[in-house]
Amino acid sequence: MGVSQIVWNLKLIFQRNKGFTLIELVLALGLSSILILSISSLLRFSKHVSVLSNEIDELMLNGRYAIEYIKDEVKSAEKIIPSSKISGLNGYYRENVGFVIVNKEDEIFNRFTTYYRKDDKLIRISGLAKNNTYPIYSQLQGHNEISEFIHSIKGTSLDIENKMIYLDFQLLSDSGQELNLKSNYYVRCPIDN
Repeated sequence: MGVSQIVWNLKLIFQRNKGFTLIELVLALGLSSILILSISSLLRFSKHVSVLSNEIDELMLNGRYAIEYIKDEVKSAEKIIPSSKISGLNGYYRENVGFVIVNKEDEIFNRFTTYYRKDDKLIRISGLAKNNTYPIYSQLQGHNEISEFIHSIKGTSLDIENKMIYLDFQLLSDSGQELNLKSNYYVRCPIDN
């Protein structure tokens, strides 16, 4: 058998097999579907990780903003007092931070500012009272929303003996992601106990 005979036989074989067999087609579809399912699963996982990452970033941003906001007000305070000094405050705003920041407003009035948690938000309230007097809780108004996703502030407190403020915020996203942020701050101004 010569070379020309072999080429002629191969040419006849290729002319007879112009399509795919059923087994080849099923095998190609099976491999393609495995590849497509793997890629789509990887894309869903990447999207899920991205959403979780964005939620944690949002919690971190809210929590850090709240902590820094409070710390900035404490830094500029003339005096810090326990929340129990404000008549009715602990009863009406049960979830408050436990301290009130006092600043001189003018020659006659002092500004009293504190924070409480309501509906997973940290709210700032403030009011005026004459020098050498304390307001009652109803004089503290304003209700400015400082941060959201605040699930708990139970660890936040004022330590009079050590002149420390302990900020402890537990944040919770709508999908259930949790984040706990803590910060301690040494109080440089007087604390009226």
